[in-house]
This record gives sequence, structure tokens and C-alpha cells, in this order.
Amino acid sequence: MKNKGGEDIGRKPVRCSDDNMFFEFRFYECTSGRLAEEVARMHEVAVAGENDDTGASLFDQFGIPRPLGAWTAVAGARMPLFGYILAWESLDRRDVCFPNFWADPRWAAVRERTDAGSPMVEHIENWLMAPSAAWNRHSVRPLPPAHTLHEMRIHHCVAGRGPAVTEYLAEIELPQAEILGATAVGVFDVLIGPDMPAIVSFLAWPDYETQQAGWRRIDVEPRVHERRRRWSAEFGLNPIRGVEQTLLRPLDYARPLANFGIAP
Repeated sequence: MKNKGGEDIGRKPVRCSDDNMFFEFRFYECTSGRLAEEVARMHEVAVAGENDDTGASLFDQFGIPRPLGAWTAVAGARMPLFGYILAWESLDRRDVCFPNFWADPRWAAVRERTDAGSPMVEHIENWLMAPSAAWNRHSVRPLPPAHTLHEMRIHHCVAGRGPAVTEYLAEIELPQAEILGATAVGVFDVLIGPDMPAIVSFLAWPDYETQQAGWRRIDVEPRVHERRRRWSAEFGLNPIRGVEQTLLRPLDYARPLANFGIAP
């Protein structure tokens, strides 16, 4: 699909070489029973073209990038949940595109029609993120089509100890998860968001059984326990304050590509 200028407005690889580039993860805690409606609304404004000669969605028309990935949660602390990731070339561009979209009467009309008298979203959070040094985009294998269960893991770090957690993820946890059946789709440092500092990992698994067996094995991995002993001796504490885990179902209209389609 192309716009009037001939630019392809569909999904295409993202070049992640600009120091100003960042990623935005937006997630919506939906009103009970209305998750499917929120999924449909996002498809309408972010992906589906309007009935004109451009074929562009509302997002396209305001310069908002199409989602690199979108999911609904199937298990986790925040339910029902819908979330998606965008790649921005700069913060300045983001701070122009979204406010213009929010102020447009067409978005107001869509929201009023789809809310149908009561809001379908109870709470929205958005995090601004940068690719983590733990994310090795050169060696991760392509995302297998059969990997239909995704997992978001948020490592909440002790202030000042993020580098130690990054090193642990890069050297032990992520490679071991891949050996046990996962594919690391993306790893990000949270730049702006609640409960910082934090590192967010997105993994794809073939099924729930493999995911559960994988983490049971990692929990008893000798290198994990050795690293914890080393942290205790070096820091006097575990630099990981806690890990928040959410299991996700990828949506067909924004199913993540390997490495989110991002080229280093």
C-alpha cells in the first residue's frame, strides 16, 4: 500500500542506527468484556485504510508508524490487556504526530462511536525505550511461525545496577532460554516509565508447555545460582528487585517479525 507520494505505508524493516531513534510501548488495561472491541478499534485507526484514494489509516495520515508488534495478554498481573510497540525516528516527531492525531475530529468520532457511551479502556501506560545491549540482533535466529505464545519479562533493577542485569541477560538468561526453545524478539531499556530502572524482554515460545519447562530448567541452572552468589559478594544484594511476567498472544495484523524487523 502506498500513499499519494508513492511511499510504501505498509510494514518494512526499521533501521536502528540513529542515536535519536527510540521505541514506545503502549498498553491498555481494558474494561472487562471489551478487550476485543479495543483490538478492533486499534486495527481501524492504525492499519485499516480509509475509503479514499490513499488507502492510508489514520495513523499513516498523521505520520504515526505502524505497530512493530501487538498483543493481548493471556496471563499476567494486568488483565484484560492490549499492547503494541512503535518505532520513532525522534522524540520531536513523536511529540508532533500523536498530539495532532488526538486532536483530530476523526479520531474523536471513532472513539465516541466505539466507546458506545462508556469507555472501553480503564488505564493506559506508555513507556519510552531504547534497544538494550543485551539484545544481540546479529545472532538470533528468525522467528519461527509456530511460536505463537509470546512472553514479556520486565526485570526491575536496583538503581545503578542495570549494567549487571544487562550482562546477566546477555550472558546467561537469554541464551539459555533460546537453547530451551524460545526466540528473543527484542530487549529494551526503559528510558521513561513507571517503576524504573527496568529492562523489558520479549520472547516467543512454541507453546505453553515449552515455556513452563524452560523456566523450570533455568531456575535450577548452576550459572544462574553462581551469578547470584557473585552479586551477593560484590554488591551485598541481588540487583534484580523483581521480575514481572506476562504471557501474550500476538495479533495477526501486527504479528512481530524476527527482531521486530529491526536492522542494526
